Amino acid sequence: MPTILYRNDPDIAPQDVMKIAVYAEHVGRQCYDVFETDGSRSRSESLSRRAQDVSDSLDFGDDPYLSPETTKKVLDLRNTVWGMCFDYFGERGHLGKSTDLLRMAQDVEDVLDKLVIRYLSPEELEEAEAEADWAHESQFYPKIEGDNPNIIPRDDKGFGASA
Repeated sequence: MPTILYRNDPDIAPQDVMKIAVYAEHVGRQCYDVFETDGSRSRSESLSRRAQDVSDSLDFGDDPYLSPETTKKVLDLRNTVWGMCFDYFGERGHLGKSTDLLRMAQDVEDVLDKLVIRYLSPEELEEAEAEADWAHESQFYPKIEGDNPNIIPRDDKGFGASA
């Protein structure tokens, strides 16, 4: 878990506060995090409370200030939404995040970059680098389409890779 330091004097504009408010409003009205086997969905009390806590703690003044407590609430809401929280529901039970929600999440992330500094421990940094290396290496393997586990990776000449 990265160490998070809160900036003492963040440069926050009223538009930044509005971005957070719009995000919290959308999450509180459009996102769901409880899904039943019959296909029904609902919003947990926890998700509703987090969205409302963020909305209630925002400063909409001309020179807004977001306290570390408010920033923690925004981070908590963001982390919850990144998990099993969805606002798009397609056919056959498909759950997703709408483009609007993803755009709002990026706006909130941009504001959080003004509010916090994140530090990774040496172990976390090593793990992140290993994941980046793996992601880089994975581009060299063909993508498997469908559910066929019998696809054999091919070499650059189109032949099956030999052991």
